[in-house]
Amino acid sequence: MSTLEIKSDKSEGAFVKAQQGFADGFHVSKIWAKKCQSFDQVMETVQRSAEEREDLLVPLSDIEPVVGEGGKFAFEIAGKQYKPTEWALGQFSGRLKLPSSTVIRELLNQDDSDWEDSDVAVRIAKNAMRRADKDKKYRVRAYSDGTLRAFVTDRYAPIDNRWYLETMNEHLPGSMYSHWRGDDDTIYGNLLLPDSIIDYGQSDDSDYGGMLSVGNCEIGKRRISQKPSLFRSICMNGCIWGKTEGEMIDRRHIGKIDLVDLKKRIVDNIEKQLPLIPIGVRKFLSLQTFKVEGSMKQILGAVCIRNKLDKTESREVLTQFATFEKDDRNLFGIVNSITRAGQNLSNEGWVKFDELGGQLTSYTESDWDRLNAYSKTITSEQIDEVFATAG
Repeated sequence: MSTLEIKSDKSEGAFVKAQQGFADGFHVSKIWAKKCQSFDQVMETVQRSAEEREDLLVPLSDIEPVVGEGGKFAFEIAGKQYKPTEWALGQFSGRLKLPSSTVIRELLNQDDSDWEDSDVAVRIAKNAMRRADKDKKYRVRAYSDGTLRAFVTDRYAPIDNRWYLETMNEHLPGSMYSHWRGDDDTIYGNLLLPDSIIDYGQSDDSDYGGMLSVGNCEIGKRRISQKPSLFRSICMNGCIWGKTEGEMIDRRHIGKIDLVDLKKRIVDNIEKQLPLIPIGVRKFLSLQTFKVEGSMKQILGAVCIRNKLDKTESREVLTQFATFEKDDRNLFGIVNSITRAGQNLSNEGWVKFDELGGQLTSYTESDWDRLNAYSKTITSEQIDEVFATAG
């Protein structure tokens, strides 16, 4: 794999290099590097989770809803009882075409839910099952702790997280795993790429570097995906850049999956996306020329309204700008405020905000002019409302 060169006259990362120092072989501060994980550390966690579970392919006739231990709703399979998670229960409801997927969950989630509620839930589940094909097979994921975390059809084909991580490590060796999130079945986060893959050239003190935002889920919460992305050397920000080349990896877990072909596509995708990262860095730095002439709060409000951020999210963006980015009264500061805000949100919210930052990074002068014009139409009452305390 050829190295990539980033050229820039900027030295935004000089303070990081001088005050904290870059990690050996990486364009990221030593302080943040200590918060990252290695491939071996991530793989150890994933492997440990895999050893605690079993995927069962069973006909519907072998699955029985019961009131289990402690008066809790459970599924009995092969003589063992498993308490379904909310995710699995939602999948069950969808597969069995319950009138509302929330009926059983609402019964079981009441603060004073008891044996009788579980009994009603069992009756509802059995009523739905009596109309279904008893010979149809379902794939369920059962854990040794007695939970059932997936209820999908036999067409669902999970892509093993270990296989995906090994594939990424084989072709991007030495990457650091940053902002790594997920659970026993889901992985996603950022692969910070070593300098051996991206050559920063004379701008070795640039404040931005390249990474891939990757993810996979074995129980149907998200597809396998990877996108080119940027990171700040202090790594309080990520920015999933929307520009792509070739075929993006966004594979549903349905039907027979040819892993040899999928691996080839992943590698091809990596080769096509990495050259975009230096372009993205230069584009990101150029956002400093998109200056805010009027009210900063008004244009931040315009961004929040246009992108349908709720009050909590909007206030977090405003807080991050006022605390960390107020010296950058431009689109550069706005994007950094948004991606900083994402760090304080839920897992899915964090990815959404990184993607929003990427969308804004792709703004042209015309896009910026339109945003400024729109911001001037927003009233002070609207601004007060968008940044009002939620609740």
